[in-house]
Amino acid sequence: MRIITIAQQKGGVGKTTSTVNIAAGLALKGLRVLAVDADPQGSMTLALGTDPNEVEVTIGDAMLSGLPVPTQATQVPGLDLCPASRLLADTEFLLVPKTGRERFMARALEDVRGEYDWVLIDAPPSLGLITINSMVASQYLFVPVTPALLSAAGLRDLLQTVEEVRQGGLNPKLLLGGIFVTFADSRTVAARRTESELREDLGDLIMENTIGRRIAHEYAAQAGLPAIIADPTSMAATEYRNLVEEVLQRANK
Repeated sequence: MRIITIAQQKGGVGKTTSTVNIAAGLALKGLRVLAVDADPQGSMTLALGTDPNEVEVTIGDAMLSGLPVPTQATQVPGLDLCPASRLLADTEFLLVPKTGRERFMARALEDVRGEYDWVLIDAPPSLGLITINSMVASQYLFVPVTPALLSAAGLRDLLQTVEEVRQGGLNPKLLLGGIFVTFADSRTVAARRTESELREDLGDLIMENTIGRRIAHEYAAQAGLPAIIADPTSMAATEYRNLVEEVLQRANK
């Protein structure tokens, strides 16, 4: 079972949209996939057709109370969801006094080992304990970044946290699978320049495939489906199918 986290401490970078589309793309390949919503905002839960306000059990309950990881089927065959709600926000505070507080998610996900080929974790847009738990539980981290200076600046802090997780012994095997550009816009000079600078600065860490700003994602979200399912012939779906291939290549080395 491969576990990957998709994280970025800055919100509004397409993190959740990317997680659901990558998860759906893997499921379309016949793989058994679990999408774990670890963000108290519940954006991925909503994107996969469930109202976060109706969610009573989250990954936080599995982490703290030893309950089974809650899973439910989605409209995408082969893709299950571990949903989130605002109740998950309490998990951050409850973890603080715990011994080994960074490893609770890793222990919880052992419960589903053998049931899934891939687990994708949508981490909160912060560098708190839930995000650290997500990294400790994962073999790979993938990071969306927009061609904007603030997003690139936030990336530095995230990469530093990855090194702390590795060098501090929490998860020495954690690998940065790649950084992919979202909301790419070749029409603006500033966006092209920033993306070029990112690629020059980070080299092979920047993934070849980029994700543009597409209206198909908005329509898909309204339908409670990833664009790769809701509108498979769209450019949005094509971009994510290509990204899925690159994720598979990078995470299978």
